[in-house]
Amino acid sequence: MVEETTFLEARKVEKLFVRGGALHMKRFLSVALILVSVLVLSAVTVIDDAGRVVTLPRVPTRIVSLSPSATRFLIFLGLEDRIVGVTDFDEYDRAERVGMMVPVNLEKVVALKPDLVVTFGGFQLPEVPKLERAGLNVLVINPTSLNDVIRGVVLLGTVFGVQEKARNLAEELNNKMIEMGKKTYNVPPDKRPKVLFMLSSPGPDVKEIWTCGAGSYLNDLISLAGGVNIAAGIAGPNGWPQVSLEYVVAQNPDVILVGVYVPGTEKQEVEKVKNFALFKSVNAVKSGRIFPVDGNLASQPSPDIFQLLDVFHSFFYGGKGN
Repeated sequence: MVEETTFLEARKVEKLFVRGGALHMKRFLSVALILVSVLVLSAVTVIDDAGRVVTLPRVPTRIVSLSPSATRFLIFLGLEDRIVGVTDFDEYDRAERVGMMVPVNLEKVVALKPDLVVTFGGFQLPEVPKLERAGLNVLVINPTSLNDVIRGVVLLGTVFGVQEKARNLAEELNNKMIEMGKKTYNVPPDKRPKVLFMLSSPGPDVKEIWTCGAGSYLNDLISLAGGVNIAAGIAGPNGWPQVSLEYVVAQNPDVILVGVYVPGTEKQEVEKVKNFALFKSVNAVKSGRIFPVDGNLASQPSPDIFQLLDVFHSFFYGGKGN
C-alpha cells in the first residue's frame, strides 16, 4: 500500500512539474523526500543475540516462534496476536504447530508466510542459514544472563515498534533486581546458603547432574536472592554444565532446587532426591530443604524468570522444604 501510494503521488507531482516549471520542481522534491523518509522509517536494523545484523523492511505482523522462551518474550510484550506458529514444545496453544525445534520443518514454517522467524541460539544456530536460504527473515534471541533478558525486551520492542512499552517493562525488571539486591547485599558469604539447582531429579543410573553454572541467568538469580551457587565457577554450554555426584557431596549444599515439569508431581520429584542414596549425607537432605521449581519456567530464559527472585529468596531464608 505504501509503495502504491508513493508511485501515484510521484506521478501527480511529475505532471505538475511539467506544467509549472521550477516552482513545481521544488514541490516535487519535497514530496519525494517525505515519501522516501516514510519508507526508510518503516524499516529497522538491529543486532541480534548471535551478533548478526538483521534488517527488516517493515514491522513484523506474522511471527513464527521456534523457541518457547522467545514465545514468552512475545507474550510479555503483548504481541501474542502476531504469533502464527510455534514448535511442538511450546505451551502456547493459539498458533499452528510447526514440529520440532531441531531440525526445523521448513515446509511448515514457509507455509505460514511469516514476516519474521524468532529462534533460540545454541543448538538452533545451524538452522538459521537454512531458514534464510528459504527467503525468511530470522532473529536470534539467546539471553544467558538477567541483563541479557532485559536487553532482549528492548531489542524485541524495537523490532516490533513498541519501544516505549518495552523500555518501561525493562525498567520494571531492572527495579526488581535492584530491590532484591538491597535485601541481600549485606548478607555475609558465610551466612548465605550453598545451593544446588538440578535440572531434574537423579535416576538410578545417573553419574552427573545438569545444573546452572558460570554466566547463567539462574546463577544470577541464586546470587541475587542471597544464595551461593555451588556450580558458580563452572562453565558449560549456554551456562549449563554437568557436575559429578561426588562434587555435589563434597560441596554439601544447604538447599537443593529440583526442576519439575509435570504439575502435581512435585512431591514425587522431591522424594527422589530425598531417597537418592549418595545424597543422604548432604545438609539439604538432612534438613529437608529440598524445593520443587517449575522446570519449564526455570529452563527457559525470558522475562518470566524474574518471578523466581522472590521464590528463591523465600526458599533460602524461609521455612523448611518438603
